[in-house]
Amino acid sequence: STMFLVGLSGGIASGKSTVVAVLRELGCAVIDADVIAREGVGPQRDLGLRVCRVLPAAPVPGVCRCVLAGKCALELCYLTSKPHLRPIADAKSCAVQLPLTSGCLMLPVVQPGLKAYQQIVRYFGPEILLESGEINREALGSIIFSQPEKRRLLNAITHPEIQKEMLKQVLKYFVLGYRYVILDIPLLFETKRLTKFMKHTILVYCDPQTQLARLRKRNGLSQAEAEARIASQLPLDEKRRMATHVIDNSGDRESTRQQVLRLHARLEGSLDFLWARLAVGTAVAALGGLLYVLLRRFIS
Repeated sequence: STMFLVGLSGGIASGKSTVVAVLRELGCAVIDADVIAREGVGPQRDLGLRVCRVLPAAPVPGVCRCVLAGKCALELCYLTSKPHLRPIADAKSCAVQLPLTSGCLMLPVVQPGLKAYQQIVRYFGPEILLESGEINREALGSIIFSQPEKRRLLNAITHPEIQKEMLKQVLKYFVLGYRYVILDIPLLFETKRLTKFMKHTILVYCDPQTQLARLRKRNGLSQAEAEARIASQLPLDEKRRMATHVIDNSGDRESTRQQVLRLHARLEGSLDFLWARLAVGTAVAALGGLLYVLLRRFIS
């Protein structure tokens, strides 16, 4: 068999990030559509910053402090649990989002000047912009949560760019030899277009009362505001009927973790794909050898 795709989705405040964290601990390849939308598409601008040294751990669990050297000296704290490593403390300098592996700022889909940004401003108006010219995500969010037609329009603008980047990352994991790749897509079951490419689909579920309580606590929303946001999505019970696997996150973290471990064991485990990788590697090596011979003859 070959590498296969696994779609992962949930609902607002259902606890999908908890499940993703466990999957990453297991070494699974997870492609997060939300992260790509915020940070992973578009050109990259080098800030001239590099990791200079790692400082003793900050007094917050899961946080790493680093000194960055370059055009200016910065000391930032990074959440070590996040693969895209966002700073959470930077007293005097501007906030940057810096992957430690490259030292480059990842520009989002909606970065000013990009195609998606221009379309969003054209259709939603300049009132959604901050003084800096960047899109005010809270203002845009309040619009799309209350107006379904606006939400569909925003999805139509951003999804093509997000999907292009997701495909690039899938190909990367194919070459690296992963057994399966998890695509974390919030609207997987709403759009239905991508489910046909998934061998398995996973829903992170929790009961409605727990979902409402978590959302109110997390976002500081009133009862009516939280109910409106939940109502803007497909009900979890309806998604549950469409998923091939369900992880019930209504209980404690350990219960959820055990469910993820069992599912991972079920999905993981065939070495058949090794032959496909060897075939690809052999083909690449043969092509490289052929080019080398041709260049030698041309030079001589």
